[in-house]
Amino acid sequence: MDAATIAMNNEVVRIGAEQMLRQLRSEGLRYVLWVSGSARGSTIHLRIAGLTPDLARRIHNVLRGQGVALDVAGQAA
Repeated sequence: MDAATIAMNNEVVRIGAEQMLRQLRSEGLRYVLWVSGSARGSTIHLRIAGLTPDLARRIHNVLRGQGVALDVAGQAA
């Protein structure tokens, strides 16, 4: 995969993740999301203030099955 294809793939993954997180956003979830990737695959990175184990589980359940790695971590408010 060349750099342009990787960038396009990362953007598609980002848009998909944003759509899948819509319900949690409507419940008040605030986060920072970005996608990194290489020819070997993509990673969705999420940073969330006040992340709890239950919320982390919900996020993993929503984004599971995307065929990408997930990096979900708390962030200072």
